[in-house]
Amino acid sequence: MISVIIITYHNERDIGECLTAVAQVRDSFEIILVDNDSQDMTRSYAETFREAHPEIACRFIWNPINRGYAAAVNQGLEAATGDRICILGPDTSVFPDTFTHLKKTLENDPKIGIAAPQLLTIKGEIQPSCRRFPNPADALLELTGLPRLFPKLKSRWKMSGFDHKQTMDVDQPEATCLLLRREVIETVGGMDEQFPLFFNDVDWCKRIRAKGWRIVFEPSAKVIHKKGTSVNRNIPDKVIKSHKGFYRYLMKHARTPGERFFIRLLGPLFCITGMIRIICPIIVKPFKTR
Repeated sequence: MISVIIITYHNERDIGECLTAVAQVRDSFEIILVDNDSQDMTRSYAETFREAHPEIACRFIWNPINRGYAAAVNQGLEAATGDRICILGPDTSVFPDTFTHLKKTLENDPKIGIAAPQLLTIKGEIQPSCRRFPNPADALLELTGLPRLFPKLKSRWKMSGFDHKQTMDVDQPEATCLLLRREVIETVGGMDEQFPLFFNDVDWCKRIRAKGWRIVFEPSAKVIHKKGTSVNRNIPDKVIKSHKGFYRYLMKHARTPGERFFIRLLGPLFCITGMIRIICPIIVKPFKTR
């Protein structure tokens, strides 16, 4: 059985469609929904779904505060009873055969610990979703903005040359939809709650790969992804937390004192670029509306 773990936070526009799509899959499953104190209609819509589908095993956990994404995922992992565990974003719609393809991928090799699907936009276009583990050089390149100024400058970290159309071992697929073996959780543990929102999935995959597990991207499994409908509601908060997460990840996985010293030097650059990302839209937006 698959334990489908969904973390919600102000997802009233998406959760109904997400749950309805899961209800149509062809595999045995349970739904574990962990809500981080949503103040909209998310909880009401989830309860409406449960009442309409008494045949589906549902467990809803209502947190009285926003505990953060990583902590909520860990709550879901503790509640899960399936031998396969799916981390699924609330802004997604799976296809009836999505889990079937992902399970087949896991069955191809006992060392495959995670299978990840191809993500699609609502229009059916492929969303790039796989990356390599970032290093300090990748951070420096990203923070200077050179890849944006010079599109021909390929990003090693963001796998610029990968078209997401073939099966491939990868470092880190986006945690929008991941199917894991229970053994992975037993050997690696859950997400590091020091990464409450961003880079928890990068850190998790890093630890999983370090234990010898393979992570495989499988394009025959497909998921429609609306992309960030929760975090994009507060851009300044998103930028600050993403930069903090990136910096914390680099420091945690620094291999030498020299590398750690170089990362500290990048600290001011993280702050400067973060402020630019926050301020620029505020300045540009009035002109766009004229």
